[in-house]
Amino acid sequence: MELSFNAYSQIFIWLGFLFLVYLFRVFYKLAKKQKGVALAAGLFLQMFLPDPKVQHTIEFIAEKKETSGKAQSDKRSKTEGD
Repeated sequence: MELSFNAYSQIFIWLGFLFLVYLFRVFYKLAKKQKGVALAAGLFLQMFLPDPKVQHTIEFIAEKKETSGKAQSDKRSKTEGD
């Protein structure tokens, strides 16, 4: 009995998925123990899987810093005025 290409491809897809689940489970356990290898693996994955909305994220952070900077300067001027 010979398996078709379609059957082999489905088997390989499921094996790949199960391997990724196992790999992420190992990384999760290492991260809970605060091991450096989990951080290194996370940084390595981030290098190849970047944030697709990186420009939006940068703008959001810059805007938040700007508004928090204004709020702090307002608080300083109010306390200095008293």
